Amino acid sequence: MNKTTRSTSQFAGVPRVRTGFFGGFLLILLLFWTATLSAQPPIRINFQSDEIGRIPTGWLYWNEKSAAKVYSVQAEDEKKFLHAEARGTMYQLGYAHRWDLQEFPWLQWQWRAVLFPVGTDEREKSKNDSVLGLYVVFGHWPFIKTIKYIWSDTLPVGTSFTSPYSSTTRILVVQSGRARQGTWVTERRNVLSDYRHLYGEVDKAPIASGIAVLTDSDDTHSMAIGDYADIRTSAREDSRALSP
Repeated sequence: MNKTTRSTSQFAGVPRVRTGFFGGFLLILLLFWTATLSAQPPIRINFQSDEIGRIPTGWLYWNEKSAAKVYSVQAEDEKKFLHAEARGTMYQLGYAHRWDLQEFPWLQWQWRAVLFPVGTDEREKSKNDSVLGLYVVFGHWPFIKTIKYIWSDTLPVGTSFTSPYSSTTRILVVQSGRARQGTWVTERRNVLSDYRHLYGEVDKAPIASGIAVLTDSDDTHSMAIGDYADIRTSAREDSRALSP
């Protein structure tokens, strides 16, 4: 896969909608227009080779200036990570990478909630903001489905529901509340199992086509700050996979 970041000129003719569900949905479309047709090796993203203060190499965005206002690579000691700071806005970054979920069903990542948007409830359009959100994208356009894993300020862990913005996005709360605010937390999800549970397609083994991240605060007109690090896929749940 060519990991060069795509510019807006390569997607002439696509409506330039930047906020709300459609802004995020356009990013999902870009994942499929740029992904290769064959499955690729496991994902290994640690941002170590990326320049501090810049958008990470290989990630997709609609407009560089807008993306750079929200996302940048930062570092603490020897750890690099993707920092997100959304001031009353919604902007998504995507990473196109196809992998076989039967071979690599586990997705592992680290994230840190720094500042929560105010008055959220992700089940409602007017309150649908999250300090941290990570998508897995399945299928091919126009047959696209997504799972969005979130750290919610108010909804309990294990809560799942259909996105108020899209009937083809299932949202799953994997962290909740502020008890671990400011602390790096490691998540491990069996994406294949989650897909079958959330979509009720027990026998289906979809191909994952990419991931995306979203820290947003546009619906609540507030502010959200969070960090992402060490995003990886693996054949089994293994805590060693996230070791430096």
